[in-house]
Amino acid sequence: MKMNIKDDQHKPVTFPRKSIVKATVFIVVLFISAALLDFLGYLDFNAFAGLKLITKTKEPNPYGCDFVQNQSNQTPFSQNRNSRLNPIRSKPSTCPSYFRWIHEDLRPWKQTGITRGMIEEASRTAHFRLVIRNGKAYVKRYRKSIQTRDDFTLWGIVQLLRWYPGKLPDLELMFDADDRPVVRSADFIGQQKKPPPVFRYCSDDASLDIVFPDWSFWGWAEVNIKPWGESLEAIKEGNNMTQWKERVAYAYWRGNPHVDPGRGDLLKCNVSENEEWNTRLYIQDWDKESKEGYKNSNLENQCTHRYKIYIEGWAWSVSEKYIMACDSMTLYVKPRFYDFYIRGMMPLQHYWPIRDDSKCTSLKFAVHWGNTHVEKAREIGELGSRFIREEVNMKYVYDYMFHLLKEYATLLKFKPEIPLDAEEITPDSMGCSAAERWRDFMAESMVLSPSEESPCEMLPPFDPLALKEVLERKANLTRYGKLMKLDVTVPDNDTEVCSKTMACPITDGGRIRQCMDDSLVMSPSVKAACDLPPPYGDYELKKFLKKQESRIQMMTTSILTTTNTIIKIPLNCNATQTCPSNYPSRFEPAISSSETCPDYFRWIQQDLKVWEETGITRETLERAKPKAHFRLVIKSGKLYVHQYDKAYESRDVLTIWGILQLLRMYPGQVPDLELLFFCHDTPAIWKREFMQPEPNATWPPPPLFQYCGHREAYGIVFPDWSFWGWPEVNIKEWTKLSVAIREANKRVKWNDRVPYAYWKGNSGVHPVRGNLMKCNFSDKYDPMVRLYEQDWGKEREIGFKSSNLEDQCTHRYKIYIEGRAWSVSKKYILACDSMTLLIKAEYFDFFGRSLVPLEHYWPIKSHENCGDLKFAVEWGNNNTKKAQAIGKQGSEYMMKSLEMKYVYDYMLYVLQGYGKLMKLDVTVPENATEVCSEAMACPITDGGLIRQCMDDSLVMSPSVKPACNLPQPYRNDELKRFLERQESAERKVEKWTNEYWEVQDKILQQRK
Repeated sequence: MKMNIKDDQHKPVTFPRKSIVKATVFIVVLFISAALLDFLGYLDFNAFAGLKLITKTKEPNPYGCDFVQNQSNQTPFSQNRNSRLNPIRSKPSTCPSYFRWIHEDLRPWKQTGITRGMIEEASRTAHFRLVIRNGKAYVKRYRKSIQTRDDFTLWGIVQLLRWYPGKLPDLELMFDADDRPVVRSADFIGQQKKPPPVFRYCSDDASLDIVFPDWSFWGWAEVNIKPWGESLEAIKEGNNMTQWKERVAYAYWRGNPHVDPGRGDLLKCNVSENEEWNTRLYIQDWDKESKEGYKNSNLENQCTHRYKIYIEGWAWSVSEKYIMACDSMTLYVKPRFYDFYIRGMMPLQHYWPIRDDSKCTSLKFAVHWGNTHVEKAREIGELGSRFIREEVNMKYVYDYMFHLLKEYATLLKFKPEIPLDAEEITPDSMGCSAAERWRDFMAESMVLSPSEESPCEMLPPFDPLALKEVLERKANLTRYGKLMKLDVTVPDNDTEVCSKTMACPITDGGRIRQCMDDSLVMSPSVKAACDLPPPYGDYELKKFLKKQESRIQMMTTSILTTTNTIIKIPLNCNATQTCPSNYPSRFEPAISSSETCPDYFRWIQQDLKVWEETGITRETLERAKPKAHFRLVIKSGKLYVHQYDKAYESRDVLTIWGILQLLRMYPGQVPDLELLFFCHDTPAIWKREFMQPEPNATWPPPPLFQYCGHREAYGIVFPDWSFWGWPEVNIKEWTKLSVAIREANKRVKWNDRVPYAYWKGNSGVHPVRGNLMKCNFSDKYDPMVRLYEQDWGKEREIGFKSSNLEDQCTHRYKIYIEGRAWSVSKKYILACDSMTLLIKAEYFDFFGRSLVPLEHYWPIKSHENCGDLKFAVEWGNNNTKKAQAIGKQGSEYMMKSLEMKYVYDYMLYVLQGYGKLMKLDVTVPENATEVCSEAMACPITDGGLIRQCMDDSLVMSPSVKPACNLPQPYRNDELKRFLERQESAERKVEKWTNEYWEVQDKILQQRK
């Protein structure tokens, strides 16, 4: 019988007293249950806000939006009580096999652990420092990554903290978001120094970078690729749209062929009128796709071919997982790099290996084999796709991140600290500031509630034998795939050849016939061929190659340390000719380079950019002559100089000396070139002289080398003479002086230094310095500065006793201010680990453009700076650890990024880049003189400071290491972001300063 619940006859009779008792019991039980659940970590009391049992005032959101709450209609996320949650599931699953590589990636630090020094070394290439403390994430950014890689990587880490709240230990790490690995294992073979731990998206067999899931798992907004969870479901549906046998029976690839020569080579395998390589290859034009709304680049619509090709780009490619997720058979072109999961996949099981040295024939055979072994090809495709779906889903991505970070944290030998100017990152702080697709992808990939399961159970590390077996199995399967060939056929135009057909036609004797007669095999061998040894396993080959590298390094070290007379080549002042020929004209370094140049190398391309389109013609070059002090010509490794005008003091002499040392450092590596050098302080070629809109004969501006630049000037910035010494004021060459300053830093601890700002210099060279002297202390007012006049005439008389730069690291703060232009004092002031108070500069040298305010120095306004200086000192004395950190970071930048090896590397790359622009025949002028180290130094027989500087800075042998790897130049958007970062830090300090003086003014008014 159907009951009508609206019928009053069926309402139960109620008893008021019983109802009250029941309600009371219900409320008591509810409170007890809630308290118990809260204690166990299952419940957030905020979830009961709708029941009005607990009232909690919501704190205002500092970011102006509630990104988290807006994305979720579920129970609000709990992050109280250290954000701990006890998962429901008791027995976790076992992690996929590729998790075992976590142990291998961290093995370099297993014995020693990871020290603070190792972390700081890793900061040289890092985009950001991540600190996790008490379940919260903090980030300090060093430089902007390509697109939003860094932002989405950090977003992923924030989601990990929400997925497993309270489970990650405190840790601190450095992340490099560029493509290629930078920590080369060869640099640390046989060395006591341990490699820096650098996290990145991929690595290779020659590197020690720690592999981490890439940003695209949370979306790649710039190309409209959705977060992995959503993409994976869409690709799964795409797989069902076209059955395997109904798919196009060719190999498909779509991508950007311009990022690496290997991809350009792949395009040669495309179908043409003359060749059918069984491929269909398409160029992906992302600009066009962006304009058309990405209609033709949906990944789920690209599972229509039986075979899909994977090939690396500049490094590994994020396309790997999307290609493999289609259950087409992946044709995997032999890679150099690996990401975090590919090491768990096997050739001929999950993919088909393709040769990288004969792509076309290898691809053609793979398709032919698949079309004649349809079931086996489909099985390989399905197994690869299943691996991606089941073992690289977001649950296991988070588990991999969790175990990697947890194992990494156990190696830390220091307490993680939140650095100066680090920002806490949360879903709201990141999501609220995002817009359009970037915000949408963050919303779609946001973790809305903690995982109900524990992380998977980590597998133990490989034992050596098991690891060897895995590597050899993979190598053997790859070799097997590569050895499989098509049926051999004889082309129509080929001719059969034998000994008779080759030798008999040669009837007139001669050496060719003689060689054939002498080498003719007269009968079959009575002995069988020798037994072929088994091929190297990957582990054996790697061990053998390391042994070779170690021997090379030992031999090189031995040559440098025990047989100096073989390699070290001093000045040959007894030679009969002016420039003796006893120095190598070319030298090949024995050790490959693995280090990336410091960031300031990226400005080289900016300095040369104005001549990129036109090149440098003879006419363009000669227009710089009226400004130049000398013309320098390098031809066939020899240097010639034509002097036009004498420079101030010995600037020109030591600049030319420095270039000669570059030729000794890297013999045979500087191209033939001609350049003109200007040795005055300020630039000579100003942009205002080349602003005519119509084409004219004066464009481009003449290329002039100089010591500093200006935003309104053209010119090529080059290291100044003082790197090889400044004898007129008794300043030693940079290597010797930097060592002295480093030792001086140790003599007076930072907290024991005078708590004032110090400056000593010549105030008469420019009015800005005269204005600075007005800030000096007096009987009536103490602006927290101590300023002293440098009288160089008096210093010479007393033998420079009171001007040693290494004796001037006694104050907590040191002031840098320009003179007529930039000042050579910048590197000496920053090298002291006092906090540098850098008065805003108008000019720049070659290295200073990459310095960052509040990281390497404290910025001071160029005008009305007395108050700024006083506040900077007050701030530093109230925040001693932060001030000391800024000083230390600035000093370390000078000591590490400006060591003489890098100065020579910078010179080399500037001259190589300049040489490529030359559109003229390099000729030696009639009045030019060949110059070498002997020709400059040997005539100085009476000693003196100039000869001392030359002797101290003489390069005695070619470098056994090549130049550092030149980083990519700034893209326009990158450069804009970097400059905005510098300006933002300056604005922050200006705001602090204004607020300080507003308070001081109020105090003063109250006293009145």
